[in-house]
Amino acid sequence: MVGARAIIGAGEIMLLTLIRIFFGVDMALGFLNYVAWSWATEQRFNVIFLLLSIFATHLPDWDMIPFLLLRKRYNLHSHWIVGHHPVFVLSAVVLGGFYAAKAWAPDAIGYTVGMITCGVVVHFIHDMMGVQGFPWFSPFSLVHFRVRKGKSVVVPQAEMEEWEKQERMLQRTAAKEITDRAVPISAGMFLFWGIGLLALAAFVIRQLLSNHR
Repeated sequence: MVGARAIIGAGEIMLLTLIRIFFGVDMALGFLNYVAWSWATEQRFNVIFLLLSIFATHLPDWDMIPFLLLRKRYNLHSHWIVGHHPVFVLSAVVLGGFYAAKAWAPDAIGYTVGMITCGVVVHFIHDMMGVQGFPWFSPFSLVHFRVRKGKSVVVPQAEMEEWEKQERMLQRTAAKEITDRAVPISAGMFLFWGIGLLALAAFVIRQLLSNHR
């Protein structure tokens, strides 16, 4: 009975997390990133490239997996341990995207690399909007930058230390780590997601109309 409840609870957590991801800001950024690059370069609609754009805007957060596995062993307080080092991640994305596109889409190398790289960058910019900001020069520098009133400002070290202290005191379970880091859907987020979806729909409709001319 206890095992069944645990399985049901895990299923509910997974479903809630997937819903938050699907209607999240990064999903909308994936839509908008794809539309912007495809429209600017006059690319035809391609669901594979759409999925690549969505993958790119979510890519850094895949470091949640090693974080959940290693957080207790190394007393980690943040999942930004692999995917949130811009110098390394962007270099790997550019190189990996180039060679993958060269083999798979040789006529669209610039488009593919540009779209994927931009998708990762906008994810970092989104992270920069948060209270703790974003460490653009990590792992070489732990200085965090955040956007306030349209400007980039350095997050005070004392503030970062207090945030880290509070994170360590929470002593979350693995399930809480997942649910607490998946931002709840707000009216503003849902509106932004809708804008992204409308942009994608407009792009697809434009393609369909041009096919019938």
